[in-house]
Amino acid sequence: MRTIILAAGRGSRLGPLTDQRPKSLVPLAGIPMLTRLLNALRTAGLSDITIVTGYQSDLIGKAAPDCRTLHSPRWAHTNMAASLLVAADAGLLEDGAVISYSDIVVEPRVLTTLLSAPSAPLTLPVNTAWLEVWSERMADPLADAERLILDANGRLLDIGGAPRGLHEVHAQFMGLLRLDPDGARQLISFYRDALGAEPAAERWDTTTLLSAWLNAGGTAHTVPVHGGWLEVDTPEDKDRYEQLHRLGRLAAICALDITERDGDNR
Repeated sequence: MRTIILAAGRGSRLGPLTDQRPKSLVPLAGIPMLTRLLNALRTAGLSDITIVTGYQSDLIGKAAPDCRTLHSPRWAHTNMAASLLVAADAGLLEDGAVISYSDIVVEPRVLTTLLSAPSAPLTLPVNTAWLEVWSERMADPLADAERLILDANGRLLDIGGAPRGLHEVHAQFMGLLRLDPDGARQLISFYRDALGAEPAAERWDTTTLLSAWLNAGGTAHTVPVHGGWLEVDTPEDKDRYEQLHRLGRLAAICALDITERDGDNR
């Protein structure tokens, strides 16, 4: 299955760490996050990889010479959903695809779980151990967590926005989606219509797109994953993860060592 990595943004919340490089190339424990992600993808058997670039696109091309790149010319004025549209316009979603953020670290098992999930137009893995990560990152986990509500069968009912309590956070979105051909056609068609009706939709992130999709009657299925995932939004996130790694405590949340080489080099 083809993989599309959305890597157009700068990552301004990381401050000076992204003055000279895109967020995806910020190192975590000495290895760029994009390199760790590519290693995990390849270990999981995903080798047809396209990266949608924007800020400092030449650096991403040099860091991932074996990957196809597509430039998003309006990257500074758009967001994740618009980057997804760049891939669709290039015909890269016609056979379905795995969609990934570029600033996440995932163990290969997260990807293999997603790939082996039952067939559905739109499927996303959700982290059921999210509270362990957020509790390490901040004093109040609910200060940054997003609402994510599932029904008893794992169907996504609501996503995005601030939760009113832990009862509205059944898990957390991991920055990964799997689209089958029909799901890709439906979601992209929906987004094109949204752009026509509301030009500000070019600033939608993925959770905003998914929320609008659900509100319009679309469906999405989830597959639960216990841990094996990190996101790095701030310098404090990076420092905390690296501290936990040095102390030997990070592996219980996400094992960085598994992402240091791809499966072909083991």
